[in-house]
Amino acid sequence: MADETPNGHPPEVATPSRRRLSPLWILPLVAVLIAGWLGWRWFEERGPQIVITFQSGDGLEAGRTRIKHKNVDLGVIESVRLSDDLSQVIATARMDRTATRHLKEGTRFWMVAPRLSLGGVSGLSTVVSGTYVEMEPGGGDDRREFDALDEPPVIRADVPGRSFNLKTEQLGSLAQGSPVYFRGVQIGEVMGYNLSPQDRTVSVSVFVRAPYENLVHEGSRFWRSSGIQFSAGADGIKFQTESLKSLALGGVVLETPPDPEAGAQANDWATFTLYEDQASAAAARDRLRVRYRLEFPGSVQGLQAGAPVLMRGLTVGHVAAVRLEYDENRQVLHIPVDIDIEPDLVARTYAVIDGKPMDEAAVRKLIATQVAKGLRGRLASGNLLTGQKLVSFDYEPGNPPTAPGTERSELPTVASSDLESLTRSAGQVMDKVAALPLDALLADLRGTLQSISGVAGSPDLARSLAALAKALGSADALMRDADRQLPQLVKSLRGVATAAQGTLNSANGLLAGGGGQADLPGVMRQLNDAARSFRVLADYLERHPEALLRGKR
Repeated sequence: MADETPNGHPPEVATPSRRRLSPLWILPLVAVLIAGWLGWRWFEERGPQIVITFQSGDGLEAGRTRIKHKNVDLGVIESVRLSDDLSQVIATARMDRTATRHLKEGTRFWMVAPRLSLGGVSGLSTVVSGTYVEMEPGGGDDRREFDALDEPPVIRADVPGRSFNLKTEQLGSLAQGSPVYFRGVQIGEVMGYNLSPQDRTVSVSVFVRAPYENLVHEGSRFWRSSGIQFSAGADGIKFQTESLKSLALGGVVLETPPDPEAGAQANDWATFTLYEDQASAAAARDRLRVRYRLEFPGSVQGLQAGAPVLMRGLTVGHVAAVRLEYDENRQVLHIPVDIDIEPDLVARTYAVIDGKPMDEAAVRKLIATQVAKGLRGRLASGNLLTGQKLVSFDYEPGNPPTAPGTERSELPTVASSDLESLTRSAGQVMDKVAALPLDALLADLRGTLQSISGVAGSPDLARSLAALAKALGSADALMRDADRQLPQLVKSLRGVATAAQGTLNSANGLLAGGGGQADLPGVMRQLNDAARSFRVLADYLERHPEALLRGKR
């Protein structure tokens, strides 16, 4: 047969050998393994999913809004939706695995965006980078649902310090971020406030940074600060401000007295009273107060509780209360004024021997001694613009008795000498003037003026004045003539006197010779008297020439 081989065996059929796996198949397998490994790593490193509730969705964008802490990304907002009642915005966020252990009950979230307020400007970096959600880690148990803050916190959780609580009746100008000062240095801020529904007081939370938290003791005092201090004294007017921030947001001032009055350090979240001003805080300190009851004559308008009590211009106490009382037995109204005398405000020259402070009995004895020396109380004006009054004590000369109507007063009082009292006295004078018969007096005065006007306008008065002027002119001319003729007359009289004197001298000589008659001495005496009279007349006319017209007076 032709199909057989030469050796008689049938031909062998060549069967293909079995193919091996190609190396190219390794590449897809490696890719699958890498993808699986990457997926496992991504799933392993993928952080938890959390839910954050916001009051508004401003700035929230799914897939773009980042969650950061200290400007480092920790997550991203994946979805944003409204709540079922449309009152809130619910954002679902995917956090990094590194942030898992920081998602606790104390963790806080808030939106960071540009903000302009009285306290300053914040979030300006988001103008370029866009808004983001800030995360502040906290403590507590694990949590996955959070409520975002409406405003950024004033104090971060990682800032060392302590918080305290202040109670006040009115919030005033305080706001979140208002500074807390100690001797002009800012040591903290106001974190927030709320209204207590039980006692309706305002609770203000303040934070004092380290190391200044050690300044707060049990005896510390807090009061409001408006940032402006104005005073007027003998050295002029002083105007001082603490900072522009305190002008806008107000502020709180801390004062701690020296040891041992300060007491121990205050605990965290200790409660203090927030006073209106420094004077109120100083008045609230624990010190001895001796109360007296006063009654002043007249009105006490303008006197209020808290007004100072002065001793010769220096404060020694304050007014405790002003009220109206009715005495049923006497059926009269009384206005008692209660004052508190604080002996700590009075410095003593000599210390107490036993070292004890002055007690109430010693204070009352001291006041009684001063009353015996004339110490009296009165109302005085404290402010002319507002009409506020105060109680002033001083020593009255003559030791006047207690004013009428104040017999119930524990200390003697006298009438006020301020502007109101002067006005009252002026009113009494005006009442007396109004009681005078002014109409009759005015009628008589009007008649007198009319009579004078009639006499002044009559022709007889004009003629009399003309005649008087003519007579005065004649007298003046006569006086001028007398002035011209008087020297000659005086000269002639002196000549006559001289001739008479010569004659007398001759006669004396003749008599001495013995040739005269028996009566010649008498004649000579008469001539001598005549000459003396002429001389006296000449001297008198020289001194008084007007005697020729008027005669000798």
